[in-house]
Amino acid sequence: MQVEEEKKHAKSPNDAVKAIKSFTSIVPDVAIVLGSGVSALSELTDSVTISFQDIFGVSPTVAGHAGSVSVGKFPLNKNVNVAVFRGRFHVYEGHDWSVVTLPTKVIHAWGVKKLIVTNAAGGINPTFNVGDLMLLTGFRDFISENARKDIIEQLKKSPENCENELCKRILNASQKLSEQNKEFRPIAQGVYAGFTGPSYESLAEIAVALKLRCDAVGMSTVPELLTAKELNLSAAAISVITNVWKEDVSIHGHEEVLEASKAASKRLDMLFSNLLASEK
Repeated sequence: MQVEEEKKHAKSPNDAVKAIKSFTSIVPDVAIVLGSGVSALSELTDSVTISFQDIFGVSPTVAGHAGSVSVGKFPLNKNVNVAVFRGRFHVYEGHDWSVVTLPTKVIHAWGVKKLIVTNAAGGINPTFNVGDLMLLTGFRDFISENARKDIIEQLKKSPENCENELCKRILNASQKLSEQNKEFRPIAQGVYAGFTGPSYESLAEIAVALKLRCDAVGMSTVPELLTAKELNLSAAAISVITNVWKEDVSIHGHEEVLEASKAASKRLDMLFSNLLASEK
């Protein structure tokens, strides 16, 4: 059974940190997790790239998730050390919850103070356009085992609020960029609904999400944010809107998501660069 086999090979957070330290002595100030097809911060200096297999003992299986961690200095502000996680684990891959949340636990055990998570998401807010960036102000959990055991209870709850000082800094960076560069669209804000997948959102799920006043839907990020909250780790999340749901428009699949992610990655890279340049 995959889950049982995976548990045998997955490392503990402390063992994973030991593995990282065998490759680099850098302790990042910020860790950034990149979602499906999202590319950013490819030019770190004094950097080393380590495979997920070497760190965690397991690897992701989804296209667009390279399964590596790059650790180095941000070139425009060499006082800032950054770890870029190119990929993640998903529940729909068959990974156990302990594995899905392992990278966040490792980031915390490593001594990283800030986490920014990105994802590719479907927009259901009709004002969104493909390629928009959305800062999560809240999320709804339909991914964790506890949530799936009692969906009715989840429907009764308000969205989990995830606004904090890091979110404010991201919004400020976005505002400055939009004033300086016409190519940069101001970042949107909204509530993210996390479903298990791996199918794209069904009409029934869209109807539920709209009724719950969600703005985007996806299949990740909720595990990271829940774990960060448990660990008191400062975390923010940004969705790349790769498709916008409309009644008369079909979604063509994962390839379309990857293409839209590539197109939005330039804006995301600009945002991260502006944010990290002002990091102390």
